[in-house]
Amino acid sequence: MAEVFNPSASQRIIAVLKASRPPGWTFGPILFGIGIIHSRIFPQTKGELLRALLQIGSLSLPLCIIVFGMNDVYDYDSDLLNPRKAEGSLEGTILNPVYHHDVRVAAWASTALILSCSLLTQQPENVIATASLVFLGWQYSARPLRLKEVPIVDSVSNGLIVLLASFVGLSFGGASVVDAPSKGYAMALVCSGVHALGAVVDVDADVAAGQKTIATFLGRRATAMFATSTYAIGVASEGWDSVFGAYLMGGLFITLAPVFKVGWAHRAFQIVVCWTVIMAMIWFGVQARGVLNKVLK
Repeated sequence: MAEVFNPSASQRIIAVLKASRPPGWTFGPILFGIGIIHSRIFPQTKGELLRALLQIGSLSLPLCIIVFGMNDVYDYDSDLLNPRKAEGSLEGTILNPVYHHDVRVAAWASTALILSCSLLTQQPENVIATASLVFLGWQYSARPLRLKEVPIVDSVSNGLIVLLASFVGLSFGGASVVDAPSKGYAMALVCSGVHALGAVVDVDADVAAGQKTIATFLGRRATAMFATSTYAIGVASEGWDSVFGAYLMGGLFITLAPVFKVGWAHRAFQIVVCWTVIMAMIWFGVQARGVLNKVLK
């Protein structure tokens, strides 16, 4: 008789942390930072700074447990067929079913934490943006909606998650999301393109598992063209003579490669993700220098 695997508490904690994809813990805080910089309303008191840090922290590990962890729970069958799922990767891992309950419990606890931190801001639009972000984070993978299996909507919903995370930062100090700059929408658009490129890589595993995605619906090359078109629209609307514009131009060329040779999709996906993080750091540096120069004048 086979011995039943009963993991220890430390093994369960490690499994939850791995499912949250640690390389992605920076994404929420980066998007919050982009939003608050666009609002030009920064914390002025220790209390405001503490609330900002709490909300930034809630968008790190806790949000990733919801977005990535629940994805690994509900995608277990297709992940078994997916060669790019590797332990410690930003692209996900194969989560042993024995840990599925642990991830679900952690996701519900994370939901409570994220919403509580939002309520501390006492900003209605922040609460709405945060609640919407958490809702989409859940429903991307979980039923009843399971947006990741609604072709095209799967990629669009990823862009909306990015947009909502930036709205959380934008609304932290009381700014209205109605006043969000067009760059935020362009950023969400190209992120939907990045997701689509990832779907191109997963198409064989998704077809084998019977899952519907933008790539199974449009086909590999058409989906790669969709990804490229999002960057092309971004360049057309925002220009290229800025850090963000340079990012869009770079992304345009990177995503163009798999349009000509679909086999390059995986490498292009990895490069564009790295390119996004690098350019975000450069953008933050430029913005910080601008704020510092104003303070010193």
